[in-house]
Order: sequence, then C-alpha cells, then structure tokens
Amino acid sequence: MKNNLIFLVILLSLTKSGFCQTTIGRPDIQNFSHEQSNIGAQTWKIMQDRFGIMYFANNSGLVSYNGKEWKKFQLPNKTIARSIYISDDDKIYVGGQGAIGYFFPDKQGSLKYHSLIDLIPARYKSFGDVWQIVEFEKNIFFRTSNKIYKLDPKKELIIVFEGPNFSKWSFVYKSQNQLFAQNSWQNLVVFKNNNWEQLNIPELKSTEIFDIQDFGGDTSIISTVNHGLFLMNKSSIRPFHIQKQIIQNQIFSIQPVSNNLFAIGTVSNGIYIVDKNGNSVMHFSTDNGLQNNNVLSMFVDNHSNLWAGLDEGIDLINYKSPFTKIIPVPQRPSPTYAANISNNRIYLGTSDGLYAADLTLSEKSDISLSQKPFYRIQNSGRQVWNLFNNGEQLLMAHHDGTYEIKSNTAQFLDNYYGGAWLYRQIPGSKNLIAGNYDGIQLFHNNNQHLIPTKKLSFPNKEPLRFIEIDSSHHIIWASHPYRGIYKINMSANYDNIEKVQLFTQKDGLPANTNNFVFKINHLIVFTTENGVYEYDYENSLFRMSKQYLPVFEKLSIKFLTEDSKHRIWFATEQGAGVAEKGNAKFIPELDGKLIAGFENIYPFNDKNILIGSYKGIIHLNYSQYQKSRSKISVLLCKVVTTSNKDSILFNGYFNNNGKISSKQGENNIFKLLPKFSSFRFEFSSDHYEKSDQILYSYKLEGFDNEWSDWDNKNEKEYTNLSHGKYKFLLKAKDNFGNNSEPISYSFEILPRWYQTILARFIYFVLLMLFFYTLNKLYQQRLIKQNANHESEQAHLKYVHELELEKNEKEIIQLKNDKLETEVLYKNKELASTTMHLYKRGRLLGKIKEDLSEGIKKIQIKEEKSDFNKLLKLIIEEEKQAEDWEQFAIHFDDVHNRFYKR
Repeated sequence: MKNNLIFLVILLSLTKSGFCQTTIGRPDIQNFSHEQSNIGAQTWKIMQDRFGIMYFANNSGLVSYNGKEWKKFQLPNKTIARSIYISDDDKIYVGGQGAIGYFFPDKQGSLKYHSLIDLIPARYKSFGDVWQIVEFEKNIFFRTSNKIYKLDPKKELIIVFEGPNFSKWSFVYKSQNQLFAQNSWQNLVVFKNNNWEQLNIPELKSTEIFDIQDFGGDTSIISTVNHGLFLMNKSSIRPFHIQKQIIQNQIFSIQPVSNNLFAIGTVSNGIYIVDKNGNSVMHFSTDNGLQNNNVLSMFVDNHSNLWAGLDEGIDLINYKSPFTKIIPVPQRPSPTYAANISNNRIYLGTSDGLYAADLTLSEKSDISLSQKPFYRIQNSGRQVWNLFNNGEQLLMAHHDGTYEIKSNTAQFLDNYYGGAWLYRQIPGSKNLIAGNYDGIQLFHNNNQHLIPTKKLSFPNKEPLRFIEIDSSHHIIWASHPYRGIYKINMSANYDNIEKVQLFTQKDGLPANTNNFVFKINHLIVFTTENGVYEYDYENSLFRMSKQYLPVFEKLSIKFLTEDSKHRIWFATEQGAGVAEKGNAKFIPELDGKLIAGFENIYPFNDKNILIGSYKGIIHLNYSQYQKSRSKISVLLCKVVTTSNKDSILFNGYFNNNGKISSKQGENNIFKLLPKFSSFRFEFSSDHYEKSDQILYSYKLEGFDNEWSDWDNKNEKEYTNLSHGKYKFLLKAKDNFGNNSEPISYSFEILPRWYQTILARFIYFVLLMLFFYTLNKLYQQRLIKQNANHESEQAHLKYVHELELEKNEKEIIQLKNDKLETEVLYKNKELASTTMHLYKRGRLLGKIKEDLSEGIKKIQIKEEKSDFNKLLKLIIEEEKQAEDWEQFAIHFDDVHNRFYKR
C-alpha cells in the first residue's frame, strides 16, 4: 500500500511535469537568497554595465554584484528602488519612491548618489514610485503612475508629461526605435516631436500593457496583464498564441534570451522559455530549482545567463550551458549509476530502480531538450548498476541479478540469487560474460534469447565489477580494487575456468589496491595508482604503457571508456575529462560530481555524453561545449589598505576626470603615507555561471619577480611593503585555458620623513658637516695632542733634566763624598805628616838648643866647626818647619780649624 502511494505521488508529479512540457535536461540554477546576499527580498529590475558588473533595483535600494561581493547603495530617503537604467556615459539612473537620480563613482571608485529632484519644477516634485527608466534619443524618461519625467542630460532640464484627464501611465518602453507608453485615457501612445501621439489599435483597447520588446524584423511583442501576448508591426497586430497555462499563471515580465527564444516570467509558476512559434521548451519553477515562483524581473547577461529577480531572492539560470541535469524524479533526486539510449528512448539506472523516457527528438540531437517525462520500469526497484545493449537485448545489471528490459517491464533472467555488475560480449560470439557479486557467469544467446547457463566456479566468491575479455588468449581479466588483478584462463568456449592467477605488486603492479581493467581500441589496459599499465605476456609482468604514458602520465584513473571517434573518457578521484589527439584534459565542471567508487561515463555521441552523479545524470553536449568559449575578463573589485584599520583605496571603478574607464588614470594613482604598507586586493570575473572554475594569477611589480601560480582564490594580501612605486597586475583564466587581458592598479608608498630626498640631502649635509667637524676636532685634537706632546716632552725633558741634574748632583755628591773621603784621608795623612813634622821640629828645636849648649862647651875649634855645620843644618831645617807652620795655619782655616778640633 505504501509503495502504491509513493508511486501515485511520483506519477502525479510526472503528470504535472508533462503538462508543463518542460525539457528533461535542466540547466544549473544558482540561488542567491536575500539572507545570503543581505539585501531586500524583492528585485524589480536587473541590468549590467559594460564592465560586467550586475545591478539590481531592490527593496534595499540599488544593489550591485561583481562575483565577489554584494553591495547595497541606499537612496537618500531609504525607499525601495523600483527601476534602474545604465546610460552610455555610465551613469546608473535609479528611481524610487519620490526619488530620481543617478549613481556615479567618486575618485576612489565608490558609487555616490546624485539627486535630480532640483531639476524638477516645484509643483511636480511630489510623486510616488518610479517604475521604469528608458533612454530614447539621448533623453532619459522616468515613469511614475501619474507622470512621465523627461530628462535632457546636456541641458540639465526635466520636462514633465501628465496623463490627459488625470489618467494613469501603465508603462513606457522602447521597441523598433520608437518609444511607446500607455495611459488609461489614450491607451497606447508613441513619442514623436516631443509629444505623445495616440495609436488607434482596437485590439488593445481596454487592455493593460506592461511590456513591449523587439521580436525580430519590424515586429514587436506586446505583453498584457490578462490577455496574453500580441505581435505588432507597422501594418498589423495579432495574438501570439502560447499555452493557456502560462497566461493563467499571469505574465509579469518578458525577456528575449536568444534570436529564437523568449523568457516569460509569471506571478505564480516561475519562468517559461518559449520559441517564436509559441512552443514552451523549458520551464523553471520551485520544482526544479527556483527559490520562488513569482518572477518580477529578468535579464540576460554578457555570457547568455538568465538572471531572475524574484519576489524572494535572485536566481541565475545558466540556460545555454552545455551541461544539464537529467533527474527522473526531480522531487526525489537519487544517485544514478547507469545510462543507455536505444530505440529512441533514454534509460537511467538509479539507486531506486530503472527509469525511461521516450525521446521527442532524434537521438542525433541534444536529447536533453526532449520533453516527455520519465516513467519507472516495472520490477526494477533497488540499485541498477549497469545497462548493456548488445543490439538485440537491453540488459540491466541489478542488485538482485540480471534482468532483460522488455517494453516497460524488467524480466528476471538469473537462475540463482545474486547481484550483477556488468556484461561483456565474447568476441566472435553472441554469448555474454557477466561479472557479479561472487564471480563470473556465462549467458548463451539462443535465437535472440539470453539463457543463463551456469555460474562459473571462482575462488573465494570474489565480487568482480571490472572484467574484460582477451579472446586471442582465451583469458578474462578481472580486477578487484583491494586485492589485485585476476588472470582467468578460460576454455575455448568460455564455459569453464581452467586457471586463476592473482597478480599483485610482486608482478609489476605499483600497488595491490586501486587496480582496474578496461579495453581501449581493442587493447586490454590496467589503470593503477601510478598510471596506465599493460601486461607483458612473454615475461608474465605488468609494465607501464608506453602508448598511454604520454597521454595520462601517472594519473590514478578509476574509469576509462572509448567513444565512436576514439576519444577516451576518463575519471579520477578529482574529476573527469577526455583525451583526444594524445592530450588529456580535465573538464572542471565535473570536479567532485561523479559518484566515488562508481564512476561511469556513457559517451553516446557528440551531443549526448551522460555522466553518472549523486543526483541524476549530468548531460554534456560536448559539441556545444567545444564551441562555448567566450571572452573572459577580470574585474578588480576592491583595493584595501589593511594597516591598522581597513581603508578602501579603490572600490571597483576608475573615475578618470569624470569618465569611467577600464584603466587607471594618473589622477587615480595614490601616494600613500608610509604607515599604509599592507594591502588586500579583491577580484573576480564576469563569468558568474562558473565563478568557481575561474583561475587567477597576479604579480606585484616592485615586489614579486614572477607571476603567481594559477589559483581560484579571488583575493591577495601583501604586508609590510617598503616605500616605492608598485603596480598590481592581474589576469584570469577559464576552464578552456583562455586568458583575460591583464589589468593593473598602481600606487606609491611614500618614504618616511627620514627617507625623503630632502632628508637624504640633509643627511648628506650633516654627514659632510659631521666629517668637517670630525676633521676639525681631529685637527684640534691633533694640535692638542701635539701641544700635550710638546708639554709632555718639555716635562719629560724637564724631568730628564732634573734627573740628569739629580744624577749629576748625585755624581758630584758621590765625587764630593769620594773627594771628601780622599781629602779626609789626605788630611789625615797630612795631619799625621804635619804632626810628625811638628814633633820633628820640636825635636829639632830641642836638639838645636842642646846642640847650641854643647857647642858652647866645645873648645876645640875644628870640632866646633863640625858641630856648627850641624847646627846650621838644623837651623835651615827649622826654617822649613816655619813654612809648614804657615801651611798648617792656612790648612786649619780651610778645614774648619782642623787643628783646634
């Protein structure tokens, strides 16, 4: 009962999808919630400037988005912004409640509001919401409910048009180089000769119009509130028939998305993509990704992305993407492991069964545009691992075993219980080998009927998810991701296993794990953790493939398959890609999308590559993918100095003398004080649909020597830069390897006061003065030293002289002492001699006296003569003694009365 209820719910949802006639392939939708973006819920108008920045008239005012940051710019009265328009001179005109003006960047690139209220005549300054802004013949028209204001920007003059008889204005739009409007009195009018002229169109009488757009040629498409769409040219008007359901959902906005398609936004059921025949080819709603079904505005950007301003949030629909998602049950997406296209039907094997959809297009076309819904194949519940079409039967490898798909039913073929992984047809035969949960199994094809003959005995009942047949050696190669590679020698008719060998690291494999077997261009190859290997039968060893080494190098490949043009599709843990002409390239859009451990790619043809994913099948139109290369540009969003406190130097726009430029002017090169030495550069690209796949490279001239490596990080910081001139260079690269033109931002950090030229001059002067002073001091010191030296020398001389004098005196003293000693000694000798002489003199005197007395007594003359001679001799001797006495007197005087002492 429960399963029946679930099936009924799914059936009802599929019926609803079928009624909407939407395509089975659904492009990616990015949701920007108003909470995430921190903006108002409702968005009334969307535009894009020539640099790629998006703008939104939002409940919170003007909102911009550059791929990096959402910015809000409030109107002076903080009212809702209902309309915006970007003129050729890059002014962003904004209309709000009682507010008319424009935003334009200042010198730093920050948008500033300039009010135009003062240009309005006094009695017309009071008005409600400005719902539309249109440029026509270089004049700007602002529509409110009661008035239309025409601004002549050159004359700075505003002229006001009121509705006749106080009638209301319901819209103003430009189409076919004419300006149309509608008021409740005159109905549809056209602006001519500075006035509004009524158009007589009975078909539109009493019909409220809200939009008019170019349809092609001289035809315009008119959108009404309750009466659908009309096509109008110079001579006629006729209804444009679309599904009634679209009209019933109340059309609110319309937007051309290509030469042949229109997007119609409704109040209650999202967006319909309609061709010029009125056929609905796509439908977007909350069922398949929109945040809200009430679509207030739409816009197609430079890269053909469809933006939708909703009653709650903003969505980006990459409707022209070569990638779409095919989900059999959108309300319940599930992992999808297998896909097959046969008999003009697409089959998808999921985790909860097999689903099919009849194709409304040729299999050679892009089948994602097919519009018939999916239905579930009966008896297919639980995991579907693989689908195999041998040209006669479609087999389903299922968790319960092998099934054959017949019409809308899965018929069980196995004669034993056990899951199946995949099938391989024996070359030269219609028989099949199945890899299953516990080995391999042989199926005989008997008159287009597959008969499971028997399960072949396999050691340890190993699950074999990967098998390939080498018919020239009657060998089945099988791989187990955790054990190694099995070489299974079969009998000639493949009905018996003759020998099983397990090959591991000792047999030349780089590891025992993560080994897989595939057949590419009739060659059995083995993918490993270290690249692609082949088996050397002569030496019974695995060797790295010389053929595929230049292609895949040493990639750890989990899946390989070949398409009809001999391109090789591969999958790794990181993502998936394709190798053609000997060159393997990853497809970044598939990074992280494939089911890990169950990677599967089904390349049916160039327009239909089906890739298993966690939520449905990823459909790739590879032919379109190769042609979808558009020019990439890079945006410098902000430059902030992060020293002390963040200060914005550049906020997204270069205002060069009143004109917005893509390049920085000389007047915008800041000369910063030395304290501003740390910076953060923020950047992005206008490829909003694949912002996570854009890579950036940068270089700061004056600091970096080389460009940085490519990286998806969209900001760069530099800290503690020294003074000097710098230029930040930036470029972007898309997933095809296309590089943008580099952009640059220059700035200069001024030197500190002690690093300036004046300071250096002062340093030089001071240095010279220092050297001069040093020289003078040196000279003075030298003079002083010389003086000190001379003084010291004089002192030394004096001391020396003193020493000499002292020494001389000492020598004299010594000499005197010696002389005195000698004199004393001589004196003593002299005194002794004198004493002796004195004593002799006295003795001689006494002898004289005695002799004189004796002579007197001698009578004999001859004898007396002899004694007289003797006496005479003594007398002469006494005279000499007197001389000695005289000497003694003088000697005594000289020697301090020597004799008296």
